[in-house]
Amino acid sequence: MKNNFLKILALLVAIQFFQACNSNLEIEPFTALDASTGFKTKQDVDAALLGCYSSLQNANYYGLRYFMLADIHAGSLTHTGTFPSFAQFANRNLLANNVELTNMWNSIYVGINRSNNVVASAPGVTDPSFNVNNALGEARFLRAFHYFNLLVYFGGAPDGFNQNGVGVPIFTTPTLSSADAAPKARASEAETWTQILDDLNFAIANLLPNNGIGRINSVSATAFKARVHLVRKEYAEAAAAASSVISSNRYTLLSGADYANIYLNKNSSETIWELQFDANNVNSIAFFYYPTAQGGRNEVSSSASLRDLHEDGDLRKAVNVTTTVPLNKTLKFTRVAGEDNVQLIRLSEMYLIRAEALARLNGSPTDITNALADLNTIRDRAGLPDFTSTVADDIIAAVLKERVIEFAHEGLRWLDIRRTGSYASVGITQEFRALWPIPEREVDTSAGVIAQNQGY
Repeated sequence: MKNNFLKILALLVAIQFFQACNSNLEIEPFTALDASTGFKTKQDVDAALLGCYSSLQNANYYGLRYFMLADIHAGSLTHTGTFPSFAQFANRNLLANNVELTNMWNSIYVGINRSNNVVASAPGVTDPSFNVNNALGEARFLRAFHYFNLLVYFGGAPDGFNQNGVGVPIFTTPTLSSADAAPKARASEAETWTQILDDLNFAIANLLPNNGIGRINSVSATAFKARVHLVRKEYAEAAAAASSVISSNRYTLLSGADYANIYLNKNSSETIWELQFDANNVNSIAFFYYPTAQGGRNEVSSSASLRDLHEDGDLRKAVNVTTTVPLNKTLKFTRVAGEDNVQLIRLSEMYLIRAEALARLNGSPTDITNALADLNTIRDRAGLPDFTSTVADDIIAAVLKERVIEFAHEGLRWLDIRRTGSYASVGITQEFRALWPIPEREVDTSAGVIAQNQGY
């Protein structure tokens, strides 16, 4: 077993090296390994799947930067530190050579490559106790998740996601040699969506209903698909997917009085998918929030605009914007040692997705009634009075406001700005800045294969 573990570890190190060096390589590395020899046993594949999940924990991904920089860019966070690379996000003036973009891009492609290795190897395992389709479902879900995350920052079009924009390079086989690592041209937005949906549909059809804490299952994959449909403006499908999750009764909202416990405790009843951290797998999130007196570096704080968006009596305000030392931080991340979990999908998102989708459909009075009910489920939990307007546009605006507050510090606001085209709300007036630039290094080392986003 120990030898198998060492073999897998060596393989994953080699994979990460090749992915990080995805420009043209001049020599054939001796560590190249045929994908068919990668993972031979059930234990091999399960260890590899754990490696797939661990890619999400990277500090350049959900260990910190992927969602924190988006919230800085969207105005929910203010930059209070010294990193010039962070300041570009705060000033909405990103340059293509920003190291954060480079590291984020590479970290996501490392995750994609790990998923590709499982997809390539799992079918070769002959152990009758091994559920190959469930393993493939996990790997393909994570691959879809990665490509979605790339697309919403670097792809699409200035007016959102209409399938007529640009996509990202798509890799579906392992990067195990210099030839595999050669740069690929960017797919179109439509082709990237096709890849995401193919993987996601396979995952939902093949995943078990329960895979254990922190791992994706058929219900949580459906929850993510509700998010995908909302971004794609497929409102009937978004409402149906969200309804499926809500009606499963797998998850329940915590009370308003217990709202902070979603984060102070771990894996609450309303968590659909939560990224796990512990003493052996830590992040730097609270460290970046907290001032030096509390053991941090004071790089970010809650913004005044986020604070002022809360209505009087909103129970979430004390969680989103602290009023005691340390000031203007958040109770969503409090463990400076790095053991806070990260919320990836919560039940409240399903209610707000369904509310917005039904209001946008507005096909019958029932749609509006149900949209209001979902919106007020979240407002009631926050200690706020019911929203009463039956005008669809008013409900949509109210839902979007609730999303800013409900998912503060969770990285969804920039996604909402992109899909609704509301760039002026954060002072962005140059259309090309709707898309973040492809990392300059990726463009330069591709010898013209990878095209830069217009304007950069």
